[in-house]
Amino acid sequence: MVQPLTLAEIERLYDEAYYTGDCDGHAEFRRGHGARLPRRLKKCAKMAAVTGRDRVVDVGCGRGELALDSARRGATVVAIDPARSALRIVRTQLNDDVAARLVAVRARGEALPVPTSWATVIFLTDVVEHLPPAELAETFQECRRALAPDGRLIVHTQPNRLLVDWTVPVLSRLSWSWGVRLPRDLRTEMTPGSRKPYHVNEQSLEQLRKSLLRHGFTVADAWLEGSYPIHRIFGDGRLKDWFLPHFRRRPLLKKFFASQLFAHCRPAGNLSQP
Repeated sequence: MVQPLTLAEIERLYDEAYYTGDCDGHAEFRRGHGARLPRRLKKCAKMAAVTGRDRVVDVGCGRGELALDSARRGATVVAIDPARSALRIVRTQLNDDVAARLVAVRARGEALPVPTSWATVIFLTDVVEHLPPAELAETFQECRRALAPDGRLIVHTQPNRLLVDWTVPVLSRLSWSWGVRLPRDLRTEMTPGSRKPYHVNEQSLEQLRKSLLRHGFTVADAWLEGSYPIHRIFGDGRLKDWFLPHFRRRPLLKKFFASQLFAHCRPAGNLSQP
């Protein structure tokens, strides 16, 4: 069983170099000084539709793009992360206007520093894959506790476990026939932060959906997207050109070939008291 990282291990792994040179979206962050959202986070912000009436918790905020974007929209924001380096990066982006609405707190997802039912929006983006199952379960439970009855939980995680554990290993044995050298483990072509010990709990869409339901959420929408693997698996040529339109139209193909998972959730029923 994978154990949660200690705070000392978190500080060693999730240092400034990880956030500014490895973690997805670092190039956009450097260019825009935190004001430019990478594509996946734009989708998350659009789902959340944050306004000045919202109270937002950004769990595992990292560089803080969504927390900062929410504060600029007028929301009251609590950005939490157990890594001090992440919080330092967030705080360097605060101007006087945003600082009045955003507080960055060192905390883990299993113990959110907000009252029960306080948050109208909770972001859990690029966190799920970093948490061992037991820690993820506690984090989902805390998100459920902290979320208002009409609130929304926005989740993003990558990569799709079926893609990296099944699709790529199988097709790597055949890829020579269409002129591509595909590794058996696609993670070998990813940055170090996309492998162990960073990624310990990659999800399939069905696995993520079941976990959310089990921990007290209704899933308003959950889906897979991201066509990069198609380009990597098939290279350039007629086979890719033929496959892409089918991939975009068929959920079954996305289940095995898409790279990114999104979910938009609501609390289910009443929060049971211990």
